[in-house]
Amino acid sequence: MDAILMSLMTALNEQLLINVYQRDTDDFYTGYVKSLGKQRVLLATYNDAGIADGAVLIAFSAIDQVEFAGDDLVDMSFRMRVAAEENFVTMAEPTPKLHFDSRSSLIHQLAVQAQRSGEVILVILADDDAYLEGQVTAVAADRMTLSIFNKFNYTDVRYMQADFSDVLVIEFQGLELHLESALVQKRDDLRHVATQIVQNDGQLGPILTAAQANNTLLAAIPKGGDDQFYVGTVKAVNDTVAVMRLKDMAGQFGGYVAVRLTSLQSVTLASDYLQTVQAYSDWMTANHLEKQPVLNADREFDSSADLFRSLIQEAAAFERVVRVRTKTDDEHLMGVPTAPGPAGFEMKVPSEDEPVAVTFDDVQEIAFGHIYAYLQEARLHYER
Repeated sequence: MDAILMSLMTALNEQLLINVYQRDTDDFYTGYVKSLGKQRVLLATYNDAGIADGAVLIAFSAIDQVEFAGDDLVDMSFRMRVAAEENFVTMAEPTPKLHFDSRSSLIHQLAVQAQRSGEVILVILADDDAYLEGQVTAVAADRMTLSIFNKFNYTDVRYMQADFSDVLVIEFQGLELHLESALVQKRDDLRHVATQIVQNDGQLGPILTAAQANNTLLAAIPKGGDDQFYVGTVKAVNDTVAVMRLKDMAGQFGGYVAVRLTSLQSVTLASDYLQTVQAYSDWMTANHLEKQPVLNADREFDSSADLFRSLIQEAAAFERVVRVRTKTDDEHLMGVPTAPGPAGFEMKVPSEDEPVAVTFDDVQEIAFGHIYAYLQEARLHYER
């Protein structure tokens, strides 16, 4: 604990960019120390695109390691520089601005200010895997009461008391939480919809074709995806492959994915979460934040083409980064495809010394045109 505290003090005094790793999880936060209390540290955090994205309050007991240097921080510094130079869009500075006095309890100060503003916060408790999101409705000396909001299920309405001693992490004032705060203001108008799931029995083609015609926002769930799923609209579909224009968790344009129909477990056509993403997307559009300026959100695709082959040929010709998932590899391959041929291609992956051979028959999905592909392309050009 002393080593962690000393590391945080150094980061505060020298304003160093750091990674803070949590215990018992692979999650970590990247940012700058803004305040150091007796039991917790306050970080101004950045997301994976290098954009400032709210803050987090972390209990010392939840911290496993503080990192000052390494490949990840070098890469994050590069992303932050690109984000600034390319004028990546984000919301304005949150108001009202929160203030903290390191001589008093940081968590009590945060709870009081969150109650006053009505902003949604995210809370992680000890011995609880759930991420609780909600508004603070009451604050005592040693605890707070949360009105929980479940963006996946609007019927989940409840209040919960959280003792400050049980709180490991509180995230606040990030983009997604700001959007959730705006949605919660309309809570009385939100209407639960029954989840409509279509299992893949070989008949997804007509379902996706109709979704394309109606510009339906849907979720596509891959087989064995470990809770991974894609949310977006269908841009093209044929007998074997569908292309989706994706939304990320904040409703922003998230690139595209071409997915083999047989690799899908199911498609969700209606749910409360889809309503949530649509509300976020509408807010983003209204506030001119729908996409990053370096991305092309208006691509069209030819359904009659061999979509996998044409996408790989195009990426190879223009040295574009794509992410490929195959039947034989649990890990996604992210890099630049080269040497496309009739049966397959090679992937130049930064983590591999030699190109990885891939056959078209093995390809299950190809993701492309998203901000992380752009950032990796920028890094490759920078390193030349």
